[in-house]
Amino acid sequence: MNKKKIIYMSLLILIVLLVTSIYVSYGFFTNKLEEHGKLNIVVGTLDYKLSEKELVIPSHTAKEFKIEVTSLNDTDTKYELYYQMSKENSDLTFGYVEDTKDQPKGEIKKNAKKEITLYVRNHTENNQTITLGIEGGFINNDLSLSKGNPIPKLDYSKEQQQLYTILEEAEKYSKNNEITQTTTLTLPQDNSKLALVDNTLAGNVYIKKDGQIGFQGLNDDKCLVKRYSLEEVEEFTNHHDICSNNIYKNLVINGYGEYGDNTNFTGLIYNSDTNDFKTSVTMRAQPQSQDMIPVDVNKKYYYSMDAYTEHENSSNYIGLYEYDYDKLAVTAPTVMYIPNTLTKLTKDLNNGDEVIYLENVTNWNITSETPTYQRGFIFWNYQNSTGYQYPELTYSRNHTGATAWINENSIDKENNTITLTKPWDGGTYLAGTQVSQKSDGAANNYSLVNGKLSTNNYQNYHATITGTNYNNSSYASFRFPTKYVSIFAWLNNYNTSSNLTSPYAYIRNIVLEEVDE
Repeated sequence: MNKKKIIYMSLLILIVLLVTSIYVSYGFFTNKLEEHGKLNIVVGTLDYKLSEKELVIPSHTAKEFKIEVTSLNDTDTKYELYYQMSKENSDLTFGYVEDTKDQPKGEIKKNAKKEITLYVRNHTENNQTITLGIEGGFINNDLSLSKGNPIPKLDYSKEQQQLYTILEEAEKYSKNNEITQTTTLTLPQDNSKLALVDNTLAGNVYIKKDGQIGFQGLNDDKCLVKRYSLEEVEEFTNHHDICSNNIYKNLVINGYGEYGDNTNFTGLIYNSDTNDFKTSVTMRAQPQSQDMIPVDVNKKYYYSMDAYTEHENSSNYIGLYEYDYDKLAVTAPTVMYIPNTLTKLTKDLNNGDEVIYLENVTNWNITSETPTYQRGFIFWNYQNSTGYQYPELTYSRNHTGATAWINENSIDKENNTITLTKPWDGGTYLAGTQVSQKSDGAANNYSLVNGKLSTNNYQNYHATITGTNYNNSSYASFRFPTKYVSIFAWLNNYNTSSNLTSPYAYIRNIVLEEVDE
């Protein structure tokens, strides 16, 4: 190879290396946040300034921050705001808001500014700190974060963000003041009582003596609600003046039709013109709410519903389904027994046994007139998923079906034995297990309607429910193990015919709420 060609190849290699070096450097965007607030990158310097680099959020506080990003560069660039925390916390809500002026990521003109609105809610008992940073790059290249976390988007409107701030201040007020009865603060008149400076929302804050906080207000035709029973706030368009109803108290989601559809009541048809629900009762209909509502049987509840039917001959039942700790249905056979029949097994009961041995059957109701549903046993040894065993004569899912024995000839009162209809196949029950003669009755709590409904016009049906009952003895109280309830309506329950081609039943204003005492 001659000298001229060697020189040519050397120059070519040098040119390739130089171009490659420039290209790699041009595309390298690892930035460094200096203490004076500028960001430096490897090739030259891209400078940005942040109005705030540390967000400090006190305990149980909601705050809004407007962060300014200023480009100190003489060329258009790309930027992305990021955040860092010493430890992620699920009790800290953080992100940019829906109506922020600028996004936390995008392009920025030379020497221009961006304003990003961030929102933070600190549910914790301690102050929290969030550190902000920014990375930048040239317009023609993709920018991806090399440090920190991208700012998430929060699906809150400006009004909802403001309401969260109000609730945080209401919680502080509750802790610093003795609340002996439900306290109502009217905003914005009472802003000063809650240390609110910039609040523009109108509405009422409700603070119960047990610390529960609710809110309801109408702002720009938006009905803003914080229910006692929910952590999150809700925002509804005020169709049909729904904000005139006490949604904040109602434990029934969409009970006032506030969602504008059949949310929580998929078995019903929502009518947007009249803001009510309907269902065909040509045949039996059994709609119910999907949500299970937590209840405390020691509290008093008000239960109410407006309803009517076009089916004049129908029989109807409206009330509550009840559920235990494990959200299993509490039905009549799980709580009912014949009084004064409580006794014990004197021998183990095993699969294949044809006779059950009891301590005393003197009071057992076993005659030719005994209904089939009482010819069985309920064993008082049921435990829920936590291992808690319910006391005798309260609740048990360990019960037999009907006709566990045939008739009065099956019982030997002298020897306290009962001959079974067929060999036992229900598993082992040890000697000493308490047992009663089973029974059955009203399947559910028919506290609102037990029979006829009004026809062709709305009528209000209501009741109060509190305390516990045993042996299915009352609709005015809850069965002993009840921890949850749901709403039900059995309409045209016996499937009677109608002279109408397609009769409907109508329901509205479905309410279950704690009674303030």
